[in-house]
Amino acid sequence: MVGAWAWAERRLYELVGAWAPSTTAPPAKIWLASASQHHAWRAQLWQERLAGRLAPAYPGPGAPATGPELDLVRPGSPEAEAALTALAGLDGDGARLGAYCRVILPRTVVAYRSWQRRCTACADRPVARVLALNLVDVVADWQEGSQVLTELLDQPGGAERLSEVAAASTDLERLLVGHGLGPDSSRAS
Repeated sequence: MVGAWAWAERRLYELVGAWAPSTTAPPAKIWLASASQHHAWRAQLWQERLAGRLAPAYPGPGAPATGPELDLVRPGSPEAEAALTALAGLDGDGARLGAYCRVILPRTVVAYRSWQRRCTACADRPVARVLALNLVDVVADWQEGSQVLTELLDQPGGAERLSEVAAASTDLERLLVGHGLGPDSSRAS
C-alpha cells in the first residue's frame, strides 16, 4: 500500500502541476500550483516509509537504482491508473477542479482514514504517523480547492461550467467506483 500511495501522490504531483500553467482563473492557478507541491511532499513521505520498511532487503549503497523498493512504487490497481490517466486528459478549469476536488481529494481522505483505522500501534507506527500528517494536508487541500471551485461556479458562466464539472466528476467517479486510488483494502499495509 505504501508503494501504491507513493505512486499515486507522485502522479498527482505531476498532473496537477501540469495544469497550473494552462489554468485561466488566477485563484485556481495559484491553488493548483500549491496543491501540486503538497502531493510531492506526501509522495516523499511514502517513499521514505517504503525504504525504511525494506531496509533488511535493500542491498545498500552502490546498488543499482532499480532496487526492490522501486519495484513496489506502482499503481495500486488498473482502475487507479486509468482514473489518473483520465484525470490528466481533462481540459478546462471546471472539469479539472470538479474531478479533482469532488472525486480525487475526497476519495483520498476516505482511503487514508480507512487505512489509518486498520493500523496497529506496535506494527504500523511509521505508517500511522504519515497517514495522520497526510490527512491534515489533504483535508486542507480539499477545503481550499472546494472554495476555489465554488467561487469559480459563482462567477458569470457558472451554469455552463457546472455541466463540465458534473460530467468530469461523474466520468472519473465511474472509473473508481469499487476500486479507489490505492490498492485493494484487503491487502496488508
